[in-house]
Amino acid sequence: MLERLVNSERVAQNSYLSKYLQPGVSGIDWQWMFVIGILLGALIAAATSGSFRLQVVPDMWQRRFGGKTAFSRALTAFVGGAILLFGARLAGGCPSGHGLSGVMQLAVSGLVALVCFFAGGMLVARLLYGKGDE
Repeated sequence: MLERLVNSERVAQNSYLSKYLQPGVSGIDWQWMFVIGILLGALIAAATSGSFRLQVVPDMWQRRFGGKTAFSRALTAFVGGAILLFGARLAGGCPSGHGLSGVMQLAVSGLVALVCFFAGGMLVARLLYGKGDE
């Protein structure tokens, strides 16, 4: 979206960008609305439950990794997100989308993918945060 505003000639020459950033189209579609809905839904849920608070470094992160700065937390989140994006782009789509849509289609590969996602998530959480009986 911003690319078209800054350098519309480059968008017109690039086949990937011209496919997704067509002239005259705002770029706000159901995916943008989905992201905004998630943000607003989470904000409303936290505010109405009384659990809303602004916190740069979560308590669990501080307990596990000590008094590291907000910069180290942000850098870790950024690097993790970059790895996730690279993997999704390399795979040609979101792995969790494959798992969810595969299960809905009763595909064995989708079920195996979801089981592996959960097992991997539990393993990494255990390695990073321990048993949690603090």
